Amino acid sequence: MPIIRPYRFCLPGEEADSETSVSIFVQKRSNKQDPSSSDGAAVIPLLKRMFNRPHKTLTDNSGEPPCKPIDKVWNVRGLNRRDHQVAVADLVADFRLQFLGLLETRVSVGNVSRVQRFLPRWSWVTDYTGPEKRIWIAWDDTMLGVDVLELGQQYIHCRIHIRSAHLSVLATIIYGANDHIVRRELWQQLGVLSQSIDDEPWVVGGDFNTVLDMSEVCGSSVDIHVQMNEFRDCIHETGLIQLPMQGELFTWHNCSEGDRSLWKRLDRLLVNDAWLRQWPNSCYQSLNARTSDHSPLLIRGDDSTIHSSMFWFDNYIALSSEFLPSVQNVWQHRIEGTTMYAVTRKLRALKPVFRRIRRNKGDLSLNVKLAAEFLCTSQNLLQLDRHNDLLIRLEQCCKLIFLKDEA
Repeated sequence: MPIIRPYRFCLPGEEADSETSVSIFVQKRSNKQDPSSSDGAAVIPLLKRMFNRPHKTLTDNSGEPPCKPIDKVWNVRGLNRRDHQVAVADLVADFRLQFLGLLETRVSVGNVSRVQRFLPRWSWVTDYTGPEKRIWIAWDDTMLGVDVLELGQQYIHCRIHIRSAHLSVLATIIYGANDHIVRRELWQQLGVLSQSIDDEPWVVGGDFNTVLDMSEVCGSSVDIHVQMNEFRDCIHETGLIQLPMQGELFTWHNCSEGDRSLWKRLDRLLVNDAWLRQWPNSCYQSLNARTSDHSPLLIRGDDSTIHSSMFWFDNYIALSSEFLPSVQNVWQHRIEGTTMYAVTRKLRALKPVFRRIRRNKGDLSLNVKLAAEFLCTSQNLLQLDRHNDLLIRLEQCCKLIFLKDEA
């Protein structure tokens, strides 16, 4: 009986990316037959057992600690709808995310397990300390360990353990109350938390429901100077620092037209000195809001960091009429060198074939792709002219079309 033995490697001569690092299972044969010269059909079970989607590890060729212990915070404005779940799952796949802070989930206790199925292999913590079902966190348990240290009505405070680096950081996911009087409790609680943190990296992020100054407001707004001063005082007293931001400044829009249109920077990430000492070049990016009225915030790491990732093989590729002839054609060639070297060279030769099959597969869902592109374009145009009623209506129409096609 053959022995199944796992291997993990990157293709020689290439930097690790989503298509050059591979995790496969190879059968060890007792007759010393060279698998690199076997028939193409023998490799089909091998390819089918590859992971369906690329997966990023927190290893770093430079020997430095990984710089993305937390990936994304997003006010999703509800997770009950399927299209909102798909939007989150797409971001996880597109950016290889390992940790999520999700705000304003609006999911009742009875529906929690059903909603969480869209990320089935992840671990979850849900905050139901208050009536508003406000904050969830989720993480890839194979890469991270999370200990929840404190649950509040406006925050979840936790310690994240990065398994591969034997490193931990503190994270506080924020969803500030709409009432600035109630928000004062959050400022006080952050002050208490800051006193308990010695020299451990700490990131505080989410929807604070307030701004720091009027430059973060576009449109008519009531007098919020008292609220801004209280927020600034909180940041000063806790010793937190604003992490550099990329992308559009305003992270929230009220989806109104004309004089009622209002843009604000309600979402942000703050860090302490220990974080910046550990990752001095880290920043975060404000992405398009997509199905929500808030922009997702995505942490970016040091540019010098190189992450390994696994070979991308989707099961539907094996169903293509091109698959078997292409594999047989490549696998019949003999390559000089070790067995694993021959396998990697042949997998590299198959990469253009797999890309072509993926493109053909994408044509089957062309409407969904086009709708997503139109929505992204309309949101980018709206950022350039925020008070243009035509662009506001265009963005709303594109969002409706996208949600209809994706459903």
